[in-house]
Amino acid sequence: MSVRARKPEAKAARREAILAVAAGALRRREYAQLTMAELAEACGLAKGTLYLYFGTKEELFLATLERELAQWFDDLGSELLRGDRHSARSFATTVAHSLAARPTLVELLPLLHTVLEHNLGEATALGFKRMLRDKLLAGGRLVETVLQLREGDGARLLLRAHALVVGLRQLADPPPQIRGLLERDELSLLRVDFEHELAESLAAMVAGMTRHLRAAPSASDRT
Repeated sequence: MSVRARKPEAKAARREAILAVAAGALRRREYAQLTMAELAEACGLAKGTLYLYFGTKEELFLATLERELAQWFDDLGSELLRGDRHSARSFATTVAHSLAARPTLVELLPLLHTVLEHNLGEATALGFKRMLRDKLLAGGRLVETVLQLREGDGARLLLRAHALVVGLRQLADPPPQIRGLLERDELSLLRVDFEHELAESLAAMVAGMTRHLRAAPSASDRT
């Protein structure tokens, strides 16, 4: 029988432990196969105790995604700041590599809009959206600095990168029966390497945005 955490610091530590277990479980099994009962057992908790922390499975994994996103933004920021500026290629390679190194994050991002944002209370959903907005704005400002983009373009670039991750993750991880078919030479075009294709797509996107910026007339040209 688990001992109920009563002090705030004990509750916070237990919450972090639950999120770590959830992230580990997702690396071994698909989201749809996981249940709150087995997650509670893996945490050494009664199922009712788990529900004191997270009211639904969606809420639990939304919190897991929030934790993964926060860590990713922090790590990516540190990596980008190692150089004063980045080319489109070096930026794209850095971002793609950082995402490929976080399989839990890449697994959860495609589930955000189709699964995780369902069956949530308004306060939980609003809190997540505000966190995401703040991370995008802060991350966007850093991206604008290292790529010399216009104000606001950094956040838009990160949103577009999110869309690329969602689409490419699904293309790169087909179900087993389809994966076997894709081994045929005639279907080689449909085999997708997630990190490589993400880097190529991001590099093209950044190059297009910076090219558009260079082509735009300056304030002095317009007067």
